Amino acid sequence: MPPRSNVAVLTQTRKVGLAKKKAKREQIKEILFDDDARREFLTGFHKRKLEKTTAAKNKAIEKEKQERLETRREQRRALAERAAANAAEVEKAYGGAAGTSAVVLSPYALVNDHAPLDDSNDELSNLPSSSRRQQKKAQGQSAPAEEEFEDEEQLATVTVVEDFDPDTIIHGPAREDHGVEPHASPLSKGKSKALSIANAEQTKARAKANMAVKAKKSKPKKVRYETKADRAVEKRKQRARRTEKAERAGGKASRKGKGGAAAPRGAAVGRKR
Repeated sequence: MPPRSNVAVLTQTRKVGLAKKKAKREQIKEILFDDDARREFLTGFHKRKLEKTTAAKNKAIEKEKQERLETRREQRRALAERAAANAAEVEKAYGGAAGTSAVVLSPYALVNDHAPLDDSNDELSNLPSSSRRQQKKAQGQSAPAEEEFEDEEQLATVTVVEDFDPDTIIHGPAREDHGVEPHASPLSKGKSKALSIANAEQTKARAKANMAVKAKKSKPKKVRYETKADRAVEKRKQRARRTEKAERAGGKASRKGKGGAAAPRGAAVGRKR
């Protein structure tokens, strides 16, 4: 290794000094520990686990809700398509004789296909809405009612057309007989009023009777407690009864024993004779 010059040595010494000054300048003066944060971290494992479980559960619930909403949308879409197909089949079966509009529902739009049946419909289309409605009523056609259905994502207006009967189209509308209601006489009104008053009084009386029965049933029964002297007298009586019973049972047993022992003796005496 060749000897270094004085300039190289001084330069190296200066670089080392500058590096030491920089390290000292960038040195962290003090390190402070947050005891509360440390304690919360060390004691919060169960809490964090519960929070994670709750978050996962809420996420699963939200996912299930979205799937349910999507299923309902699919069902509504299928129902709308089926309703449109049924309406088309009905219109095709009756050959457009009903004079009603086929309602076709889709998830995002509402389509009304008006089938011109004869010249009367063309004439009605040129009239104003009020005149057209009156003309349809005169011809036995009911005006369609419009209803709005609002969902989370869409707003649809549905035109509801009343049901029709093919017989009315062929034979004409049936005549309705409006009967005249007989007017009630003052005498019958008085009787009905008296009956209503009597029924009200009977109901009140029945309610009062039920309340009285409930009040009687709800009264607590009085419990009578014996005194110490009464209990002692009752115990003496029971003891005397038990003693008397035992004596009677003992007398019967002794009499049975005596009778059983005497019988063989008499039999032996009889044999000797």
